[in-house]
Amino acid sequence: MALWVSVALLSMIGLCANVYKYNTGEPLEWPSTIAELVCLLAALFFVVDFIRKKRTQKEQ
Repeated sequence: MALWVSVALLSMIGLCANVYKYNTGEPLEWPSTIAELVCLLAALFFVVDFIRKKRTQKEQ
């Protein structure tokens, strides 16, 4: 769980860096931006899935 939370945080930092670079006039790096979004979505999926599994275990 901690791994996926850290991956999500690092992806957010990477996306913020890309937005900052774009706002300063540098061209947007699409492969990097897409990779950061994919990592963020995957990490959020695993975090939500972990929480969902914990809740179903408690209910049983």
